[in-house]
Amino acid sequence: MKKKITGITLALLSVFSLPVSAAGDTTPACTNCFEKRWIYFGGNITASFATTDATFNKLIELIHVAKAEGYNGIAYNAGGSGAYTAMLDPTTPSNYHANFALLVQAAADNGMELIPVGGGPEVPQRAAPDLIEALPVSDTPFIVQGNQARPVGASFITDGGFENNDTAWDLFENASGNVIYDTTVAHTGQRSVKFTKGTGTTVATARLHRKLSDLRAHSAYRLSFWVRSSNYNFPFRLQMTDDAGRPMYLNASARLGWGTAPNGAWNADGNTLAATQDWTHYNLDFNTGNNVGLRLYLGTWSMPAGPNGEVWIDDLDIREIGLAHTIRRTPRSLPVSVKSEDGSITYQEFDSNGQPKDYIVGSESLTLPQVSTIGEGQILKVSAYQSAQNMTAMWGTPASACYQKFFDIQKQYYDHIHALLAGPSKFFLHYDENRVLNWDPACAANITAGKYLADMIKKHQETLLQAYPNLELYVWNDMFDPKMNAVPKYWAVNGDLSNSWAGLKPATVIVNWTDENTAKRKASLEFFHSLGQKQMIAGYYDDHTLGNIASWMQALTQAQANGVSGVNGFMYTTWNGNNGYSDVKAVADYIKQHYPQRWPQ
Repeated sequence: MKKKITGITLALLSVFSLPVSAAGDTTPACTNCFEKRWIYFGGNITASFATTDATFNKLIELIHVAKAEGYNGIAYNAGGSGAYTAMLDPTTPSNYHANFALLVQAAADNGMELIPVGGGPEVPQRAAPDLIEALPVSDTPFIVQGNQARPVGASFITDGGFENNDTAWDLFENASGNVIYDTTVAHTGQRSVKFTKGTGTTVATARLHRKLSDLRAHSAYRLSFWVRSSNYNFPFRLQMTDDAGRPMYLNASARLGWGTAPNGAWNADGNTLAATQDWTHYNLDFNTGNNVGLRLYLGTWSMPAGPNGEVWIDDLDIREIGLAHTIRRTPRSLPVSVKSEDGSITYQEFDSNGQPKDYIVGSESLTLPQVSTIGEGQILKVSAYQSAQNMTAMWGTPASACYQKFFDIQKQYYDHIHALLAGPSKFFLHYDENRVLNWDPACAANITAGKYLADMIKKHQETLLQAYPNLELYVWNDMFDPKMNAVPKYWAVNGDLSNSWAGLKPATVIVNWTDENTAKRKASLEFFHSLGQKQMIAGYYDDHTLGNIASWMQALTQAQANGVSGVNGFMYTTWNGNNGYSDVKAVADYIKQHYPQRWPQ
């Protein structure tokens, strides 16, 4: 591979090292410059080799644009098959190291610092899938038939076919005609629920709601439903929340969730809705967590002007499941427990010789060996732990940090990055919107989510700094910010996230992306200043009006007037992939014009 890179390097570097102006690469000084002026870049630069890869080419182009506009760093979050986690596998994509070597050379030739972004809590489960967060499932009723025991699976929904005008169903936009009972289209029976845009409306919503009040805490369920569509081009999604509106199921990877195949594995693809499709069956698995009830929502939250289109839902059902996507750690800290219906007998998985005794754990079933003491027709209470995967996303579910293995893998992961990028001086930890945490009983009993996350980030920082004492660490603010996600209840996190910030090292720099408004941003800057943390602003967020930038600069000015110091960086931040960099110059120009002391002229 080295010979191949060396053979093409001179030719390619003639492209990578194009001059940006007649003035050369001298960057004028400014009196109060943001010391770090970065651009956030996410994507896979290894799908094909070098200049034939569109994302690789975009990043190289961006390096030149960035240099011309006074930026001095690229915070690179490698994605897809080119993610840094690929190096945890025995093999990496064929173009992986070659493309990265060329990127490192191009950045160096243009005086642009590369800052790797990664190391989020999900990383260890890439190398050790059994470390993924898992929620308890307690006392699921199973019934024995023959040599198998399976969930009783009683339905928890009345009028799932929408035939009887059950008042438990709320058709929120029924009055406007956006959500109605349709007697002309049905999967079975005579009716379905139809979603459309009422006549004459320009922007509308169309939502179906049901309060699920008869569920059990710490239980697993499978929701199934049928969907048909005709020329429907609006985003149609499903979510479940607690009574306060905090999501317990909202899959960022697939709007209608991610289903389970007949063999118990996840489907290859998420539940997606075509603009036009015949009746199609979907399912998804969820866990109630600490809640005794949830709220189910289906529909579209925004329908702008355009053709109406239609979606129909029918035959919706919810049934209790058990031993679905079961996680059993090695060593087995997440047990499977099988008891008699009254709880007086605890059955044994193995005998003293390690041989199967009363049951063998399978996917959504137990097999009973001949020596089992469990009888025909018996009702059992089965408890286990259900993978948190797909509750909030197919990818990115955190691993449990209750084990040394979590930190060993994080260290190995950064070792690879350090070698790949020729010894970067900075590492940006991607702790961001971690929506499922602190369910593992292997950590200290009754630990708060805030203490759990504080312990995680503290040990993660210590692990890296022990090996790389001069490494500068950066981290997003939101999981450590009481103005954002470090709050008493956040998504499917178990417990109060307050005081998570106690785990931050004094030298770790906060990359602050606080949303909503100037006052909230000012308060966040002041909070982290009170902790003694240096900060960077992560601004833009695809706001072409540059209102986001204006708000941030106002917040910074107000915070500094109130004594805040140490905000010494700015990062142009987009989540729009290769199309998100059209305003790189406009953002720099805005700061130059309105805050000339902050940016090289």
